[in-house]
Amino acid sequence: MIILTIDTDWAPDHATKVVLDKVRELGVKTTVFFSTPSPVEYWPELEAGCHPDLSRRQAIPGDNEESPLAVATHGHDLAVEKAEETILKHYKSAINESMAVRTHRFYWHSDLSRLMTRCGFTHDSSMILPYHPGLTGFKVGKLYRWPVWASDHLHLARRLPFDRLDMPNWAAPGLKIFCFHVAYLYLNANNLADFNMIKEGLPDEAPPTASGRPGTWNLFKMLANEILKTSKGHFLSELPAELNL
Repeated sequence: MIILTIDTDWAPDHATKVVLDKVRELGVKTTVFFSTPSPVEYWPELEAGCHPDLSRRQAIPGDNEESPLAVATHGHDLAVEKAEETILKHYKSAINESMAVRTHRFYWHSDLSRLMTRCGFTHDSSMILPYHPGLTGFKVGKLYRWPVWASDHLHLARRLPFDRLDMPNWAAPGLKIFCFHVAYLYLNANNLADFNMIKEGLPDEAPPTASGRPGTWNLFKMLANEILKTSKGHFLSELPAELNL
């Protein structure tokens, strides 16, 4: 089963709008994890999720930036939990309909399942197990967790093709959740050198180099067409606890 997800990652509104307008035209169900409010109105095939950055909390009492070996204390742990819960509640309030969450950089620790549930989330995808066969979801307390199978950045790093569906264990059974990013889709990135454009700021219009050659958007579209052969796909929060794949 293929599941399409997109992280907006604080991309400028014009880039997010261009990408999501193209996704809407495909008519395939997609879960979009928003880091900032959406610049487009939702449509039936879009599931809105939250994409907070918990790895860069504001300074909290007990954080020691000088020593990477600082010893955590009970008070420190409580302050971390409070800061993270505040961020999660803010996102849930801003995107109230969201049931799914994915942390930036797949940040995770053992208390987050409890915090996410407390803040009203039911599904999490803050984990990546690249190209593993036989993946499925699992439950931690009341939270369903769904591991990502592949990402556009990893696809670029491994120099995998963009003109055909050819990835490690592609034919093996199992859940295949793909994590795409607005910036790569907007540029139709074909290699990691395109990341320099992202760091410098996305242009108002996709650069000429993004056209006429297969890239990240072509991969997304191929996956969407593969899904549409049998259905409109699935949102992340629609997945059952155990999949028979």
